[in-house]
Amino acid sequence: MKIRGIIFPIMFGLAVFINVSCKKSAGTDTPSGPTVTDIDGNIYHTVVIGTQTWMVENLKVKHYRNGDPILNGSGLYKALNDTVGIIYAYDNFAGNVSVYGWLYNWYAVADARSVAPIGWHVPTDADYTTLVAKLGGNYLLANGDTSAGGEMKETGVAHWGNANYPNTGATNISGWTGLPGGSIDAGSVYNGLHNYGIWWTTTTLEGANPLKWAYSMRLLCTDKSARRGAWNKTSAYSIRCLSDKNN
Repeated sequence: MKIRGIIFPIMFGLAVFINVSCKKSAGTDTPSGPTVTDIDGNIYHTVVIGTQTWMVENLKVKHYRNGDPILNGSGLYKALNDTVGIIYAYDNFAGNVSVYGWLYNWYAVADARSVAPIGWHVPTDADYTTLVAKLGGNYLLANGDTSAGGEMKETGVAHWGNANYPNTGATNISGWTGLPGGSIDAGSVYNGLHNYGIWWTTTTLEGANPLKWAYSMRLLCTDKSARRGAWNKTSAYSIRCLSDKNN
């Protein structure tokens, strides 16, 4: 009887330990992959697509990797000659950041202090070309790929469009889960929340135009394209980070 009285608590304790361990693992790993945490403590899920590992959420960090704050331009006039990194909350509403992330100008993207967590980076134009190609599309088409965008968009109308303005062609079979965070452009004009998402690349496009431009990737509510564009670096868009390691 004494032996049974000793063994039972030990076995019970072992069972509890195993159960708790499983729950802990479920909390850090999701069906879309392991999580990564930025310097502010924001947690991002990940997904493997081909040889690439992507964050599943838009970037929400407001400090560079070394801890320096990124200038918060929410509520301030947005100038065309901004050349420092700036972040904006859509419509100056912090609640939008929790869902769609901050909107970053390109100078925040290019800052040597880095907005990405260690082991991650803001994608290049070539990185998005690789992503769309893996989904069976051609990102370099003049009017955008005609199918891969649907595979990259979150489904439903909780964030995209509405019941009367459907989220055309969205399947999210890639697991990339694109969200329409909109943009802020010259004159402090916010546009596109629920209707489009634009994500910066680090790749610049310089030309005769005195304004400086960089490439970006765009998803639209009204179609299933993944569009390559070139935009003024002072505009502010979303960011998705990509792992430094290929799978």
